[in-house]
This record gives sequence, C-alpha cells and structure tokens, in this order.
Amino acid sequence: MNGEKSGTPQLMLTENWEFTILKVFNGAIFMKHKIFCTYLIFGLGACSSQSHKAQPLVTELAQPQAVGGSQTLGLKEGDMVVMDKVQASEKLRELQNSVFEIEDRVYGTRKLGTLGLYGELKSCERKLASRQYGGNGTLLWAETLDRVTDKEEELKLGVDEKNNLVAINEEFLKNRLQRYQNYRTILQKRADQYEDQIEKCKLEVAARELDSSQSSKVMVQEVPKSTIDKAVLNNFMCSYVKPGASLQQLLSTAFIRGWLVLADFQFEQNLLPVALKDSKGIEKSNALLFNGWRLAFDKSPISVGELMAGQDTLLVAWSYDKKSEIPDSASCLSAEDGQWNPLR
Repeated sequence: MNGEKSGTPQLMLTENWEFTILKVFNGAIFMKHKIFCTYLIFGLGACSSQSHKAQPLVTELAQPQAVGGSQTLGLKEGDMVVMDKVQASEKLRELQNSVFEIEDRVYGTRKLGTLGLYGELKSCERKLASRQYGGNGTLLWAETLDRVTDKEEELKLGVDEKNNLVAINEEFLKNRLQRYQNYRTILQKRADQYEDQIEKCKLEVAARELDSSQSSKVMVQEVPKSTIDKAVLNNFMCSYVKPGASLQQLLSTAFIRGWLVLADFQFEQNLLPVALKDSKGIEKSNALLFNGWRLAFDKSPISVGELMAGQDTLLVAWSYDKKSEIPDSASCLSAEDGQWNPLR
C-alpha cells in the first residue's frame, strides 16, 4: 500500500443512496410542491446554524382552523400555512419511541429472545445452505447485528447541587433530534432491505426440492461484506468520488447498508486523523482509507457525532492503486494508478 501510514482506519462502503433534500427557510420546510411549517415550543434554527439557543417563534395564526391532532390551518403574514405545534419533549419522545420500535422489528427484542427480520433472514439463508436444499452445508454470513441505539453515550460523573454522587448524560436538543432522525433512516432502510432479501430467499426455497435424506446441519461462517461485494464497493466509490462529495453522505450510506457498524465508533472520535501519500509521495491531510481508496477532505477534525448532528466536510482528492479493478475507471480515475485525482 503505497505511502499509507500505519493505524489508518479501514472503512467499507457500498452502493450510493438517494436522499430527499429538504430546503429550510424561515422555519418552513419545502419538499417538492408541498409546504409544511413545523414548530416546537422553541426554535431549533436552520440546518446551517450551529446555535443551540432557544429562538422566539410566532406560533399564533390568523383565522385558525383545526386540522386534527396538533395541526392548525391559518394565515401567517398573509400566507396560508399548516402549522404543527407540539411540546419539544413530546416530539423527542415520539421520535425515540419510533426508533426503538423499528429497531425491535429489525433485530428483535432481548426480553423475548427474538431476532426480528435479521433472524428471519438468517434462518432462511441457513435453510438454503443446508444439503437438504442443495447447499454445501456452509453459510457465509455477512450481515452484522448492529443495534444503533446500543451506542454508548458519554457519561459525566460528579456531585450535584444537593451533594449527591450522580452520573449524567447531556446533549443539545437539536443534536439529539438529528441523531435519532439518522437512526430512523438507517433502520427503516435496513428493514426494507431485509424484507426484500427474505422474500427472495423464500422464493428460492420454494423453487428447490427438499431431500429429507440429506443433513439439515449448517455451519455458519461470519465474513466481512467486502469479501463478497468488492465489485459493488468499487462501483459505489467510482460514482461517489468527485470534488465536493460529502463525507456525511458517505458514512450515512455505509451505516444504512450495514458496511459500517456504528458501535465501532466513538461519537467524539476524529474520522480524519492522518495524512496519506499517493504513489508519487504527494501528501494530503484530513484523509481516510476506504476499501483501498485514499480520500482527502477539506477540513478536520470531524467526528461521527458532528456528522450526525448536521456538520460535514467535503472531498478534495482521491486515489486508488489499481484502475484495472474498476470497470468504469475512466469516469473517476483520470490520474495514473495510485496518484491523486482530479488532475490539475
């Protein structure tokens, strides 16, 4: 590996993912042709703002009409708007509960000893791998059981105002909301993927003939996804690398697809701790190594926690040692093998 420093993180990524882009302006969220105004009891600020101070909001509408639940239709400065006004604590509670419910559906519940869609897929794949259904008796299992809410949060230990020894966890509200919205996106996508895989697996089982004279025993061998989907990873990377590409999008895609496990990261861990050299010895700072791709970004430090709270850093250069491994290398690797792209 030319010029790579020891200790460089080895991260695996997968195919690109489409994200719906919301535009926030003066408290309104615009999505396609529909306008929704969502307010808490205080302002969370626009996405570009890092302020965590409570902002005053105008929440009373002229000519109000009840829509249902917490929604009201009315006029605001002459504009017709639908306002959804809830207590911040209620909004957070609903979001967290929805994440816990989706996670239980995907990975099951410890209390009941179930493994959800994850376990259902593994059971079906195990059946396919058995000799009874024409398999070789070995299952290469690449799915990771990654309960995102198991991520340990930083605790502060000390003495409170009443001289009691306490452990506290503290987080800005906007960051907590953003973090759980990201959790929900990751889990919803995993649920969709597992349901698709389960359906395909069941169809394949139904298409095979059962031979009850053969053994049903299966040896399960856990393997990294990169050993199975190297081509998929490289195709994704070739479509991803361009000046200004988002590290937030990169990691979000990786977590959604299960190529990265959130539990492997500390929220405060700097993701871009090193500089990397290409095959000519040219060094770039703020760098990471992803499945053999060297990626350099425009700023550091930046952590997983900051990325999940809406901060970002953008790609400025990339390289890969063997262009021959990339089917469409002409579209993403204009430089020679192992040299920094883009060419100046």
